[in-house]
Amino acid sequence: MPKPETTQLKHIIYSSRPVGFTNNIVEQIFSSSRKNNPNVKVTGLLIYGADLYLQLLEGPTTAVEQTFNKIKSDTRHDNIQMLKESFTNRRIFASWTMRQQDLGIMMWDEYDLKNGLVENFSPSQAFNVFNNLSREFDQFDYVHEPK
Repeated sequence: MPKPETTQLKHIIYSSRPVGFTNNIVEQIFSSSRKNNPNVKVTGLLIYGADLYLQLLEGPTTAVEQTFNKIKSDTRHDNIQMLKESFTNRRIFASWTMRQQDLGIMMWDEYDLKNGLVENFSPSQAFNVFNNLSREFDQFDYVHEPK
């Protein structure tokens, strides 16, 4: 069981549009995240599909900001939009260096995605997507990530 953190953490939630989306690209993103994130104590979840990336990053302020800056310069993303930036003392994905979630199981249809539903989320709506998923995973679908 992970030890609770007592330092201030940062959450960033952003959306972006994939450029050249393939399963191979997604696997590269997750492989890189699982390799690099433990070293800087960043955790989170990426919801992904051909039309959208929606991600929550959490961890020490400097590490989250540096990770987000790398993402902003990553050519596999376009139209990156910050949806929420906040400070907290609690992780919601403490057990996940980067959990992945296929966009296909989300309740948004293609019309909503193409017309900017997610990009227009309020900060609380964006956070609620991840908070609700964290409760689902912890209670009903908890599986450790591959090492």
